[in-house]
Parts: sequence; C-alpha cells; structure tokens
Amino acid sequence: MADQPSNAMQATLLVVDDDEGNRDTLEHMLSKEGFRVLQASSGDEGLDIVRRERPAVVLTDLKMPGMDGVALLKATKELSPSTEVVLMTAYGTVETAVEAMKEGAYDFVTKPFKRHVVLKTLRNAVDRHALANENSQLRRQLAEVSKDAGGILGQSPAIRAVLDLVRQAAPSSAAVLIEGESGVGKDVVATALHALSPRAQRPLVKVNCAAIPETLMESELFGYEKGAFTGAVARKPGRFELADGGTIFLDEIGEMPIGVQAKLLRVLQDGEIDRLGGTKPLKVDVRVLAATNANLPEMIAAKRFREDLFWRLNVIRILVPPLRDRVEDIPLLAEAFLRRQAAKNQKPVKGFTPEATAALARHAWPGNVRELEHAIERAVVLSRGEMLGPADLPAGTGIAGAAAPARTLVFPVGTPLAEIKRIAILRTLESVNGDKELAARLLKIASRTIYRQLESEDGDGEA
Repeated sequence: MADQPSNAMQATLLVVDDDEGNRDTLEHMLSKEGFRVLQASSGDEGLDIVRRERPAVVLTDLKMPGMDGVALLKATKELSPSTEVVLMTAYGTVETAVEAMKEGAYDFVTKPFKRHVVLKTLRNAVDRHALANENSQLRRQLAEVSKDAGGILGQSPAIRAVLDLVRQAAPSSAAVLIEGESGVGKDVVATALHALSPRAQRPLVKVNCAAIPETLMESELFGYEKGAFTGAVARKPGRFELADGGTIFLDEIGEMPIGVQAKLLRVLQDGEIDRLGGTKPLKVDVRVLAATNANLPEMIAAKRFREDLFWRLNVIRILVPPLRDRVEDIPLLAEAFLRRQAAKNQKPVKGFTPEATAALARHAWPGNVRELEHAIERAVVLSRGEMLGPADLPAGTGIAGAAAPARTLVFPVGTPLAEIKRIAILRTLESVNGDKELAARLLKIASRTIYRQLESEDGDGEA
C-alpha cells in the first residue's frame, strides 16, 4: 500500500514511445497502481491525445523518429501548460534531458527503469499537477468569499478605498449613504456593511423604494394595525420592525415620497415608528443604510427631497466607482460570476480563454457590474465547451465585435482559403515566438509550408 499514488485514481498518464513493448510494460505497471494510462507510438500521436485529454502527466521517450521528446514537451506546454512532462532517457542522453528541464520538463527517468524510481517520479509529478490546480481554485475561492471583504470583490485602488471605508464604518451604527451609477454594486456594499458589523447575526432587510407603489410605501415601512384601512384584517409589522436589532437598506431612496421622508426622518432622530392606525409609537433599534444613483442635491433644490433627511442619511458617504474605473477587477469578477453560474446551471465551464478575458477588459460596461454578471450568465448557459472564448460572449453587449482577439480567428463568409491559411500560420507563429517547427506541429502541417509562407510574405514586402 505504500506505493499507492496519492492522486492515482484521478490522474491520467500518457505514455509516448515508439517501442511497443516498452509502452505495454509501463501501462501494465502504472495501471496496477491505479492510474488511467493512455498510449501513443509517436510524438504527433501523443500531441493529438494531449489536445483531447489534457493528461496530468506525459511520460515520453526522449529519442523518437519525427517529433522527439523535447519537441513534444514544448508543444504540450503550449497546448496544456498544467500538464507535467517526464522524459525517458538512456544514460548517453541524460545531458539533453537535463537541458529539457529548462524548457519546462518536470523530471526525467533513465533506462533501464527501476520501478520504484518511475513510480515515485510520476507520483510527485501528479501531485504537483493536482496542487497547482487546487491552489488556483483556492485563490479564486478565497478572493470570492474572503470574510474581511464582506463579499466585495476586487484589488483595484478604487475598490480597495471603498473596502477600507466599509471596514471603518461597519462597527458603528451611523447612517450611511451609498452613491453610484446603476449596476455598480451598491447593494453589495450595503451587505458588506451589515456583515462586518456587530449586527451581522440580526436581520438585514432590503427595501427597493422604486418598486413599492407610493400608496403602499408607508404601510410597508412602518406596518399597520387591524382595521387601519379597508382590507387591514390583521396587524402587520413593517420593514423597520422586521429589521429591529439589525439593519435596513433603503435602495433608490430618491424614489421615496416626500411625505414618507418626514416619517423616516423621525426614525433617524428618535428611533421611533408609528404603525398606520396605531395609538402609540414603537421603539426600534435599526441601522439605516440608503443608496441612490440620483443627484440628491438637485432633488433638494427641486423640493423633491428633504434637505434635513439628506444630512441625516449622509453621516457617512460611500461612492462606489463604476466598472470603467476599476478595469483590473474585471477578470476576478468575471471568474466569480462564471463559477457561480456554472454551479447554478450545472455547466462544465472552467474558465475563460486569454482572448475572452482581454475582450471583457476592453468593453465599456455602461451597465457596470450588473451588466457583466448578466453577460457571463448568458455565456455560461449557452456554452458548449469548457472554456469561454470571445465568440461565446453576448454580441449585444458589443464585446465580440469590439474585441478582435489576437489568437481567436474570425473570418467573414467568403474569405479565400489561402488567406485563412496565411493568417492562421502568422498568428500561430506569433503565439510560439517564431518557433517554426512547433508552429507546424500545432497546425499539423509540414514545416516547409511555413517556410514557403514566410518567403511569400517577404516577397510581397519587397514588391
């Protein structure tokens, strides 16, 4: 049992060797240890399997006809960076294997094999692959659920300033006015203020003032007694009573009717409410948070918002920045939304391609964080693969059209095949830093085709 690899049952190994007997021996040995083992008789065949399977580890012979082990190593790291590569080498080529480790090989084993050495090396490689994946997931999860951030995501200076203010304001009972454009996440800030406060174990009651008809606003907030009006067949507590001991969040406070504003002012001044039809005031201990995307000073000048209420609410002011002022937070937010929506919709989506991430960062996001979340939700629901690319992003947002990604090629209908081939070759060469042999293997074409294309480009340039 001591030889049992810790991640064997989860790990796929690919053995690449032109010697069939050697492959079969290794497969028999490794399968007994619990690994899922795949075979390839050449570097090209192995690369095709890497494309499909993304194995945890590739165990490849160093010397093979055609694509050798070093070339397979480079191509594997291009296609599947998290896959570890272990080289098999004879004593006479150990120096080459050591050099290959500079190219990203995890380790090498020498022929003739010693069973315990091979198993130990592969176990370590599998563990390293698993650890890298776990660490990546853990970092994302910690960023999303970090307790001291109260659910506020981001590392940009703009959002860190908001978080610092939230941490300072949370322990108090002072009223807070949260301002910002529609969709920036004012409700998230309100939730964080409550979560990081001494009231965190008491209710957080959210009220959207724009969603409650004016005729019902007072009874919704302060409740009513039986018989207070036609249809009041029983006493009903209002939102303030439900929030007693905790926090109430009044979103879109600018939509509150002027008459109800006067009653809210009394709550802030005296900590008392009056139920409709009631005969005596009720004491409540409620912290008030309010949010708006309206210009309250302008509303005050137009006599549509009480100035005394404004100053009562504006004890602490938090301005939430728009997404365009915190572009560096977009990948983190998008990743969090992707995981949430993938779990919610039971989709096997794991992440974004670099091109999709760049496209998201380039979009203006007039709807801010809310628009971003909706775009990711739609992309996840309609996704057909494990990675979201620019083509998966909603065209209606302008992302796909505005972000012509460098490595995802989109051609208009009717583009000549020769032009498609030319662009594919040039873009692949850019991706692999001009390595013509590697580009040829990735494109599954002869290297001479790439050389001819480059000669043609040079000729066109001289003309």
